[in-house]
Amino acid sequence: MSLQTPPLSSVTTTSHRYHDLTSYLPSKSSSGRSSPHSDVVRVSRKLCQVDQCTKRAKSGGLCISHGGGKRCDVDGCVKSAKERGLCISHGGGKRCLGKGCNKSALLGGFCVHHGGGRRCGDGGCTKYALSGGFCIAHGGGKRCNFHACPKSAVSGGYCVAHGGGHRCATAGCMKGAVTGGLCIKHGGGKKCLQTACRKNARTKGYCFTHLKAMETLVDDHEDEGDDGGVVEL
Repeated sequence: MSLQTPPLSSVTTTSHRYHDLTSYLPSKSSSGRSSPHSDVVRVSRKLCQVDQCTKRAKSGGLCISHGGGKRCDVDGCVKSAKERGLCISHGGGKRCLGKGCNKSALLGGFCVHHGGGRRCGDGGCTKYALSGGFCIAHGGGKRCNFHACPKSAVSGGYCVAHGGGHRCATAGCMKGAVTGGLCIKHGGGKKCLQTACRKNARTKGYCFTHLKAMETLVDDHEDEGDDGGVVEL
């Protein structure tokens, strides 16, 4: 005998959305066989309340991406909590198995630097793979939404050149921010290792001026047969 679907009037409706794969399953008798006269069990899965989102809802009726579930215990942090009530950035979740490493573990039990996670699918490339199975350099990850731009997208769906990512904190400046929340022109980024130099570091930790000066001094010392001591600029 085929199973009859209960009338719509018998199905409880709420303000929440449910997964399309709602089914009605017959309960089994003590013998393990389905009984045609047994009660019907409704199986459903609640979805995120955000329109067009098909992810499963956590506490609060939203998926993790839209704010559902537990948040990190660190004050001011809105990221999703993992083990110990903390997000990955603040120490939640599994840690890398590498000796002395406290970074988050990926596939294989190690962080990216110690070989964890998926590797890029391009032959010979050992970089970490993003969506699509490739690293950023080989086309993996999200691309900029600007027409015909092949660069990698950052926050906002665009590359830095087309407005993605954080902007410089200086009033009226729309350039991309680097370390310190400022663009390079307004003082952001790493500074030259030379004492009292406020220029941005370019190569080997030095600005162009001090890198060139250091290389010149090294060449002069080598020509004079110096023993390779520390070179002072």
